[in-house]
Amino acid sequence: MSETDLKRSVRRGVALLLIPLSSSGLPEFVESALPGASAAFGLVAFSAALAYLLWSGLWQLSRAADTPF
Repeated sequence: MSETDLKRSVRRGVALLLIPLSSSGLPEFVESALPGASAAFGLVAFSAALAYLLWSGLWQLSRAADTPF
């Protein structure tokens, strides 16, 4: 496995861990001094993780389409 593939796998793993954590609601894990800050962070983390997974998957699919069999 090349270094690029390893980095991509680690990033995807982190993104997959962020999705359940952010969608379950961070107030269970973090007490926030600012009301709604943890919900906003959860939404941003969820959106970023989902966007990265979609972009990464589509990019890999496009690269695979250019590869001759």
